[in-house]
Amino acid sequence: MKRALFGGSLAAASLFLMAQAAPIEAQSPPAMATPHTMSGEVTKVDPKRGWIDVKTPEGSMKLHFPPGSLEGVKKGDSVTVELGMATVGSAKTK
Repeated sequence: MKRALFGGSLAAASLFLMAQAAPIEAQSPPAMATPHTMSGEVTKVDPKRGWIDVKTPEGSMKLHFPPGSLEGVKKGDSVTVELGMATVGSAKTK
């Protein structure tokens, strides 16, 4: 059975990671990286807690979604995940 994690009740499948290095009021808008799409197989799912493990050719991922949004997703399902990343501030160290 095929499922797309960015369709239907999983419209918020994109994962945006933000690194915070400066106070929010001093930051400029985040720079968005080009989204990356990967297909894989569900190896574990906990719909009540919102966790899903996906094995892709690039490696394995553990992702979190709003609790209950993974209802109907089962181990062995084929899924597609789209990831994006936003950087905020600078990661410079002194």
